[in-house]
Amino acid sequence: MDPAEALIWREIRQQNALVFERYYRENYKRFFLMACRYLKDSVQAEEIVNDVFMKLWEDGAGLHIETSLRSYIYRAVINRSLNAIQKNRRESAQRMDIQTIPDEGYEWKQIEENEQLATLYAAIEQLPEKCRQVFEMSRFEELKQQEIADKLGISVKTVKNHITLALKQLHMVIVRFLLPFLMLKIFNP
Repeated sequence: MDPAEALIWREIRQQNALVFERYYRENYKRFFLMACRYLKDSVQAEEIVNDVFMKLWEDGAGLHIETSLRSYIYRAVINRSLNAIQKNRRESAQRMDIQTIPDEGYEWKQIEENEQLATLYAAIEQLPEKCRQVFEMSRFEELKQQEIADKLGISVKTVKNHITLALKQLHMVIVRFLLPFLMLKIFNP
């Protein structure tokens, strides 16, 4: 260590606040800029440089710096910057992991929706055969009433009657199970 720096270091170790403050002011900018090059974040760079200087002030009596005070601070700032980069990467990876975990509420909603659909399909299965067939052609195959009438060889009026009967019988299932589901979809898109 050169004699001037050795004198400064000795004064800092003896808790000379004026020498420490002057050294801090004269050298802060170079350490800050170096930390910024690593971190690309001025706030984090400022924190790291200030932490290194605080550690130097608080633990100076116990530190044995033999080469150069400036080199020691550079090395400390670089090490803390690299540690901060690793910590930022770990935290970023953890945030990504958390985002990929489906929340429990979503799973319960899926289960409820599946139960509601199963109930609806079971109710459709309970319809009289011709009524069920007409209803399924209307709702699932999306055929028009005339197309259903032509395929089954029945009148359009009979098709309408089957659909009306099916809707009346399914009404209670729809109201009890699907209305809350639809309300959730409407108010929680």
